[in-house]
Amino acid sequence: MKLKVTSYREFDTRRGVGYESKTNVKGLSIWNDGDGGCTYFSGNEHTTSGKIIWEYSEKYNENQIEVLIDEFLGITPYQRLEEEKKFKAKFNLS
Repeated sequence: MKLKVTSYREFDTRRGVGYESKTNVKGLSIWNDGDGGCTYFSGNEHTTSGKIIWEYSEKYNENQIEVLIDEFLGITPYQRLEEEKKFKAKFNLS
């Protein structure tokens, strides 16, 4: 089964914006806590074992996880690149 994002929600944190995405795999969610850390797989109310989280964490890196979210949100690779350029320019990053 191809992994897909089925829902997405954002929430404010003290350091920015976090998000949770549910997937088409029962018991598997995608999280970013909004505190400057990475995007990662986690369980949800349907999780019965950590095995599924570990399996998908081995298959997908952070960039691949974020691409799944972008696909769900309708963000193209070009749009993502443009947003990254704007962010880097805003903070004088190269």
